[in-house]
Amino acid sequence: MNSYIPPEEDNDEITIDLGEVWRALKKHIALLTLLTVIGGLVGGLGTKFLIKPTYASSASIFLTPMVSDAGYVDVNSMNSNEKLVNNVMTLIVQNNILSQVARETGVGSVEELKKEISVTNTPNTTMVTLNVVTEDAKLSKAIATSTVNTFIDQMKDTLNVSNIEIVDKPRLSYVPVGPHVKRNALIGAVLGLGLGGLYVVLQIVMDKRLKNKEEAENYLGIPVLCELPVLDD
Repeated sequence: MNSYIPPEEDNDEITIDLGEVWRALKKHIALLTLLTVIGGLVGGLGTKFLIKPTYASSASIFLTPMVSDAGYVDVNSMNSNEKLVNNVMTLIVQNNILSQVARETGVGSVEELKKEISVTNTPNTTMVTLNVVTEDAKLSKAIATSTVNTFIDQMKDTLNVSNIEIVDKPRLSYVPVGPHVKRNALIGAVLGLGLGGLYVVLQIVMDKRLKNKEEAENYLGIPVLCELPVLDD
């Protein structure tokens, strides 16, 4: 009598029944909910208690156009100011400016200042905004004030540019701008849910048991003659 040898499994191709995945997810709904809550708590509480808050202070400078004695704005000076905006955004964070700011504010290095300072331009205007973010509200204001004042003085002394005015002075604010507790809590919750889902899928993939008559027939290649029903207690 010839014995039957079952076919070898094809390890290169894994087929997942979406219906089975859905049933498994519903079966492990309590675990998924728990991991989601834990992930959200870890993300939110970890951000709140382990990451120091940061404070911002900003200042805006405006390149004013020349005005004639008759009260008309010089168009040529407006065009010149528009071309000067990109230069201003670059020059305001140059080493010669920031090195003096570092001495005045007690910051360790110019490289550290560059990480804390960002410069933006309002579209279609000649207004440049300097934003400083540090872990000390007073330090943020001091850096913003020193940077703007030093830059304006340098522009007047070295380039004879005197049409730069401060339109929004740095302010002291104790309202933190970071870290984002809610956003990190949401990210943690999504990661927790994702890990739970991955665990369920891996359980299905790694489970090599034959669960019903159809799977047995497909695997063995012979008909199943009888099947024991599942009896509840």
